[in-house]
Amino acid sequence: MQIRDVFLTGLGVFQPESASAWDAVRRGVYDKAAFLENRISGVCVAGEIAPPDMAIRAARHAFARSGEEPGRVGLLVHASVFLQGLEIWLPACYIQREVIGGPIPAIEVRQGCNGMFAALELAACRLPVMAPEETILITAAENFASPLIDRWAGVAGFLLGDAATAVVVSRQPGYARLLAIASTSVPELEQLNRGDEPLFPPQATSDRQVDMNQRALYFRDNVMSLDSAQNLISKVRGELFERVLGEAGLELKDMTRVITVNGGRFHAEQVTSPHGISVERTAWDFGRRIGHTGASDQILALNHLLATGQLGAGDHVLLFGGAPGYSLAGAVLEILDRPAWFDVNPSASVPSGG
Repeated sequence: MQIRDVFLTGLGVFQPESASAWDAVRRGVYDKAAFLENRISGVCVAGEIAPPDMAIRAARHAFARSGEEPGRVGLLVHASVFLQGLEIWLPACYIQREVIGGPIPAIEVRQGCNGMFAALELAACRLPVMAPEETILITAAENFASPLIDRWAGVAGFLLGDAATAVVVSRQPGYARLLAIASTSVPELEQLNRGDEPLFPPQATSDRQVDMNQRALYFRDNVMSLDSAQNLISKVRGELFERVLGEAGLELKDMTRVITVNGGRFHAEQVTSPHGISVERTAWDFGRRIGHTGASDQILALNHLLATGQLGAGDHVLLFGGAPGYSLAGAVLEILDRPAWFDVNPSASVPSGG
């Protein structure tokens, strides 16, 4: 989808301190061979802070940094992957009450790790019919400290980290322009992340722990080889890149950075190598220190690259994500300015802690 007059004007993060992956190896909770292969050095751990409360901190950070007014928000979209707190309860409405107030709609999207992309697509469609001064607040947050999942071993090639992000989207100029966004799916791979597990009773009410590895092994043994699955993903990803870059009027060589999901080195190379992208052009070295944080990976990396001066005016960035379903999504940003708020107090640019 080609985009016109959609800008990012605010950016906030909640990034807890990182726990050492090597320390997890020494404690016997992370496999040493996986540590050596993945080369992930740590994951952010938020303790007992609920994901919606993390999202609230990220949203307040975005407003405090940018000077945007919460009262101008006409829509809130919250992206989630894992448990957010109470069942039969809506975290987006809680975030709205705590941060914005008023009668605006508050929506939760569950598009897995592509939730931020889904929210941006909604924003791009909604903004043109809103008042020119209105903005949209998008948040994402996860806390994987749960007996239902093992952050160190639940997903092969990944370690699960806790974090939250927030972006403010506007029709008024900001630090970045959204040039294009696209999403697609590969339904042949739906069972890759489901395996043969029953859908009822709900897993959260049972004693079954989430084990994405066993689901993938079932898929491999009964549906399709993992090599064939990866080849299919690579083909569709190439088509997605071509489409979203074409809609932006750019080519892959024009991208200063390609930001993808935070995973092990092997996973990063699976994404980049087929397209001639060096891992150094990604944000992998940053992502390996914080873990896979659900829908927040790409925005955390964008924040890091701007804060450290690795992105500036005139640069272009391709954001990419993959999620169970199997879905893929991409977006192209043009960096218009490196916001001055990164230099006001660099040591306080990333809220953390309890």
